[in-house]
Amino acid sequence: EFSNEYLISPRWSSTRTLIYSYARYFDADGKELDVLPTNYVLERALVEAPVYALLNECPDGLRKALSQIQPMTPLPFVRKGITDVYEKPFEVKLSPEGTIRGTGGLRIVGERCETTIPGLFAAGDTATRELIAGATTGGGSPNSAWALTSGLLSGEGAVELARSRGRRLDAKVRARGTVGLRPRSNVKAVDRRSVLKAAQDEILPLDKNVFRSGPKLEKSLAVLESAWRELRDHDHATGADAVTAREIASVVATARLSYTAALARNESRGMHQREDVPEQKPDQGRRLLIGGLDEVWTRPEAAPQWRPTHV
Repeated sequence: EFSNEYLISPRWSSTRTLIYSYARYFDADGKELDVLPTNYVLERALVEAPVYALLNECPDGLRKALSQIQPMTPLPFVRKGITDVYEKPFEVKLSPEGTIRGTGGLRIVGERCETTIPGLFAAGDTATRELIAGATTGGGSPNSAWALTSGLLSGEGAVELARSRGRRLDAKVRARGTVGLRPRSNVKAVDRRSVLKAAQDEILPLDKNVFRSGPKLEKSLAVLESAWRELRDHDHATGADAVTAREIASVVATARLSYTAALARNESRGMHQREDVPEQKPDQGRRLLIGGLDEVWTRPEAAPQWRPTHV
């Protein structure tokens, strides 16, 4: 449910956000908006009409150093031939970053980033970051530190496991993938582009994924369930085409998991905000576990999740 972080950028591109800490925002009529990090004024305004940013309060030191510390930030302006970026307003947008900047991911149960599946280790964005970020985004520095640390720990764990089991080059393997590879019902052509768009139309818009409510989530989940059944029952891909099929299946599966958890968390907490339940409830101060593909399940964590001793 903590998977709806959005990145601000120029309308025609996407880039990093450091300089936007100093931005002022205006509507199409030139009226300044009272934007704060947690009041959702910017998100609400962008649902209704264009919004413009003005960077005239960006410190001189940051302006001079920006090309060294975040070289991709000025590049969209350079390509557009804009030289007065700090003097004139420009239109902005919010791009969804989903689970990349969110905190959800595979559950970590051991010191070497082990998961609940024996032999499977998780690192970076694949693994949960609730241990370090809670219900809000880890942002740049925490997520970067987590990526490096979890990468080292999971790598060490995988090496130790491989050494303990020995080499098994002749071991038989069994294919387990289903959706997009081995359909449950009859094979027929699936318009994957339409399925992907249907999923994106539910999980990308601000008015659905930021301003959540029970009825909105239920309606979106019905669309996502239909998309999942279409892929599960009929899609069949081979060769390089299988990569596309599995990627689209992953998008739909992740959307279902995110929205199922969001519906189950009947409160507002961190980046998960429910318009129909705006208050935070003390009895829901636990992580939600979620899993399943055909039948998605979710339940509160029975006991506090494992915490690393070396952090």
